[in-house]
Amino acid sequence: MSIDTQIRSSHRILILCMFLYAASLIKYFDRDPLSAQVGPQGPIELAVLVGIVVTLLMAFRRHSWKLVLPPSAKAFLAFGAIALVSSVFSFYPLLSFAKGLSFILVCGIALAVSSVLGPVRVMKYLYYSIVIILAIDLFVKLAGAAPLLEIDDYTGRTRLFLFGFYPTLLGELSAVTLLVGFLLSKRPPLYSQVFLFGMNVAADSRTGSTLLVAILLAIWFASVRLTPRLVSLCCGVASLLAVVMLVWSQTNYRNSADLASMIRPLYGDKVADDVSSLNGRTEVWNAATPVIEHSIFLGYGLGGARDVLVKNTTWGVAGDAHNAVIELILGGGFPAVFVFLFGWAGAAKRAWRSRGSLRIRALGLYAFIAGFGIVAPNLTNLQALSTFLIITIDTMVCTESTSSCTRERAARILRLHKEPLENPAGT
Repeated sequence: MSIDTQIRSSHRILILCMFLYAASLIKYFDRDPLSAQVGPQGPIELAVLVGIVVTLLMAFRRHSWKLVLPPSAKAFLAFGAIALVSSVFSFYPLLSFAKGLSFILVCGIALAVSSVLGPVRVMKYLYYSIVIILAIDLFVKLAGAAPLLEIDDYTGRTRLFLFGFYPTLLGELSAVTLLVGFLLSKRPPLYSQVFLFGMNVAADSRTGSTLLVAILLAIWFASVRLTPRLVSLCCGVASLLAVVMLVWSQTNYRNSADLASMIRPLYGDKVADDVSSLNGRTEVWNAATPVIEHSIFLGYGLGGARDVLVKNTTWGVAGDAHNAVIELILGGGFPAVFVFLFGWAGAAKRAWRSRGSLRIRALGLYAFIAGFGIVAPNLTNLQALSTFLIITIDTMVCTESTSSCTRERAARILRLHKEPLENPAGT
């Protein structure tokens, strides 16, 4: 077998690994938050990740590939190690240990596939894997007898439920994948982006949809040249939409003409209450205060404080803190959080210093992760997909920076070699 054939075969295996990682995002088993039994979900996720890691180790050993280790990955691995130690104090030590191990494995997978395939290919294969999985999921849903949209028992809203994805997770996954599409070297088909946007809207993740639209507009404005004509057109379209919303609210809610009535068709009747309490999340944060106070040095491991959160809230289903930073504190303690955030801040700083469209689009994805992290533990849930993407993007930025410095150094050396030839007499 020739070397090229071996490399192509190895790449196919790595592509399969990316599809398996995307498949591991699916929750194959709905866990009762009040139960300590994990069911088959945990073993399935862990088995898939271990299988991917073993495959990558064999490929690295066979081809002697070098591992690219960006600074952010070092920080995330350090956080994972601290969270793993913290699982000793968990209410469910074995569960927290498995989650901490899964987090470390995900970071390792991101490093390995980015080093071999390159970050752009990694995001390409991950993007299309997620789109295919969601499309199959939607097809199965449409083929079944169940209605496409269902009433959410907890929020009372009509939302899109798919197998293995709670609507909020579905909205987050669709939004993140859509933003990944902007980072590909070849822009994905428009229909796939529209499909992801429709999934995000149908999931009725209000925070996620609003944040996604704001970031898409910011990316667009930063990518185009603003002219008086374009600004006037945008203002005209915005004014027209505002008038349409006002007419809709007056037609359906004649007794009130305030802002709440205008956005009621999109966000329901409890907008004011949901905004003031962030849809009940402030209650969960207050319930997390006692365990935060005991997380000065070490935490409770990933998912280790859920017993307190479940018992101290009226929700009764708050299996997590519904906030990324609080969840990190509970997982590894304050030192671990500082390490994680320091690594992410470094990645954001390097992305800011990058050139071209990469800076705008990478920061756009970072902004969504940070903004959505206010209401969801998105750095650790969904098989740590957000952390996976931060490592991949940071690897891309570091690789581009190294390549740029190499090209500049080569150009300077070439100029130095040309100067004596142009003036051999030194006159």
